[in-house]
Amino acid sequence: MNQAKLFDLKEKRAEKIEEEKFLPFKRIRDEGWDFKDTPAGKGIYGIHTYPAMFHFLVVRKLLQNFSVKGDWVLDPFMGSGVVAGECLINNRNFIGYDINPLAVLIAKVRTTPLSQSQLFEKLNLVLENYHRNQHEAVDFHNIHYWFDEEIIEKLCLEDENCKNFFKVAFSETVRKVSRAEYNEFKLLRRKNKNNFDVLKVFKEISLRNIGLLTEFFRGFNYKKAKLILENKNIFDLSGLDEQSVDLVITSPPYGDSRTTVAYGQFSRLSLRWLGIEENIDKTSLGSKSKNITYDLPSETLYQVLKKINNKDEKRAKEVYSFYKDLYDSTQIIAKTIKRNGYVCFVVGNRRVKGEELPTDKISADFFESHSFEHKETIVRAISNKRMPIENAPSNIKGEKDFTMRYEFIVILQKRI
Repeated sequence: MNQAKLFDLKEKRAEKIEEEKFLPFKRIRDEGWDFKDTPAGKGIYGIHTYPAMFHFLVVRKLLQNFSVKGDWVLDPFMGSGVVAGECLINNRNFIGYDINPLAVLIAKVRTTPLSQSQLFEKLNLVLENYHRNQHEAVDFHNIHYWFDEEIIEKLCLEDENCKNFFKVAFSETVRKVSRAEYNEFKLLRRKNKNNFDVLKVFKEISLRNIGLLTEFFRGFNYKKAKLILENKNIFDLSGLDEQSVDLVITSPPYGDSRTTVAYGQFSRLSLRWLGIEENIDKTSLGSKSKNITYDLPSETLYQVLKKINNKDEKRAKEVYSFYKDLYDSTQIIAKTIKRNGYVCFVVGNRRVKGEELPTDKISADFFESHSFEHKETIVRAISNKRMPIENAPSNIKGEKDFTMRYEFIVILQKRI
């Protein structure tokens, strides 16, 4: 089923949920944060699709509410750089990290100004060199499963002529012309073969991106903001000083990548064609199994774990492994923030074995153990974010469960 159809169906059902269900845990349902009529992929955020992308107007509102010009903003789960782009617009300095090299590449392209004439000239050079040069053969595991032979030959563009901007256009071309379902984040093979003109697809994507990028940088002084974007795991933030950040705006994974958003699968084909190693699913939160211990500072977590454990001990252990990594992440984030600084932690509450995991409350518990005060949790309807609203938690055909209908923006302030 097309993801858009899932949104239409679940959005109607979601409207029937009673407001009283949002009253616990300092939750406030505020439709002013929904931004239903504005696509999340507008402007530079339309350069390359990316799973579960922040809505840029949510980020913009958080920046305006909890920071001032010149502040340093951190996003340790940066994704494709929405917070970075909004920091440029709002004159905030930015530090961002992500374990996905494709995400970092997209983020850099979205936030790097280039002249229109320069990009047109480079595009013509790429296309001319493609016709003129002999291309090195590309090979990787299962390449012929995901790509038809004639597509493989046509995709062999010379990397040295692409640079970052054209690598991103090339990545999206790979996704378009492969036999993987374009509107799915997991690698699902299409049954029917499509005949693509690869160069035409690449050129169309490049021209669209040139327009989006140059239009974005027209009309404001982006040079006032400093940006640092790195391909780095949150557990490797040794270079970031303690109490050096004024505000954190971030959206960590909603669960382990195997059962929630498949960031690794989404990026795999593009990264292989670009010759970049991909270990996203092996290094993401919850990827390494851990035995359940009872020292995490959240009674709510253990109450839900007990219910899941009664149904499936293995799944309870997997859920715990994710939250243990999430807790360790909050510990690292907490050290970077100045006294009275804010954290805006945006999460979704998924379901496992029919039990809802209140990640918003659990995250608030974690930060409160690091001397933060939980101010409130804003609840917004998910209507523009590209991610599945249903899953099959039991792996039994036809048995479905709801995942995230709403997004929870947990607002916390550091007191010590």
